[in-house]
Amino acid sequence: MRASIGRHTRETAAAPAARMVEVALVGLTAYLTRGNPWRILRAVRVGRGREHPAPFAWERLTSGLVQSCATFALAHGSSLVVGHNLDEYVEVPGLVVVNPRGRAKRNVTFRDLVWPFSLKPTPRLNWTSRYGSVTYNVFGREFPDGGMNEAGLYVGEMTLLGTVWPRDPRVPRMYHHQWVQYLLDSFATVDEALASLSKALPEGHWHFFLADRDGDVAVVEFLERGSVVYTGEALPYKILCNDPYDAELRDLRGHSGFGGTKEPEPHYESEDPRFRWAAIMLRDYADDVPAVDYAFAVLNRLDLGNWKWAVVCDIPSARLYVRTSLAPKIRWVDFASLDFGCSALPQALDINRGLEGDVADQFAVLTEAWNKDVIGKAWAEIDAGFMGNRFFKPRMVRALATASTASSCTEE
Repeated sequence: MRASIGRHTRETAAAPAARMVEVALVGLTAYLTRGNPWRILRAVRVGRGREHPAPFAWERLTSGLVQSCATFALAHGSSLVVGHNLDEYVEVPGLVVVNPRGRAKRNVTFRDLVWPFSLKPTPRLNWTSRYGSVTYNVFGREFPDGGMNEAGLYVGEMTLLGTVWPRDPRVPRMYHHQWVQYLLDSFATVDEALASLSKALPEGHWHFFLADRDGDVAVVEFLERGSVVYTGEALPYKILCNDPYDAELRDLRGHSGFGGTKEPEPHYESEDPRFRWAAIMLRDYADDVPAVDYAFAVLNRLDLGNWKWAVVCDIPSARLYVRTSLAPKIRWVDFASLDFGCSALPQALDINRGLEGDVADQFAVLTEAWNKDVIGKAWAEIDAGFMGNRFFKPRMVRALATASTASSCTEE
């Protein structure tokens, strides 16, 4: 079922009743996910292979895990690049978005999107973007999967089942995509971003990879034992996939070349080898190959057959590269060629548009209709079960489209 993106239709007498049913069912969804509503989306994404659709997406949690996404940092001499793969078994529409500085914003939680009524007050956080950024977005403006700001901070997310969030009702929370944008809006370095963990937290089953122009890298996870941050010597391999970092590290150290005896080339039908493969390639890097080219080679090696997007951020050069399965030629954009002033109209580029080379002059005004259309196409690729398709997905499309336009320029 594809979400409707067309013009508003006249509301019939039955529409208010239908809307009440929708609100009730979406609220029930949030309740049954037991305090972590993002279980529904991850359940949806891992459950597409089931023969008989479940009536609600959370019933799919027991289906086979789809490994998705990998991120790493490659530092050598004056080179510092971050590579990221987005992997899925459905097509992934999306945008490359130019995010201006100087825009006033407010946190949006998952409950804000799916459940407009709450007896508990939601702590609010207001901020104004200090830095412009370029991001890659599946679910529309203001809700990126990752990106880099003009100060040289990179932030990206990847799925991590088993995430457990600290339960402090005083700390503002936000939809995890928005949290990525909040960090890019607000901070220039990894240390600054990490210091903000006491002031605002994301929601969902995710962990995060951060890097900055000084070469600092961090992995941030939220587990049963609390908030876990890996930096410096605690992060010997600057790689992140879809298992907890300490589990990946223990596995790697059991293999030949990393302290153990097992062969590091497994049968990927039964285990996830991407962390090992990335560690081998990063260890063996020599500067006879440009860092950006080598980063794309690493991303290609990490493809298990479901690769959709590959993004490389050259932090010192302030340049973002991208290629996708639908548009495999490499495109790039230099930050110096972009206007990050908040009075400029929002700009974006279809990430799957078949271009090559410098695409700075191909960005166009991101209208509300275009933004909503992209959100709708993304959700249309997700099978949420009968009830989820009928009620949850259309509501998310409308809510995300509305929240995307909530910021305002602070300049005169």
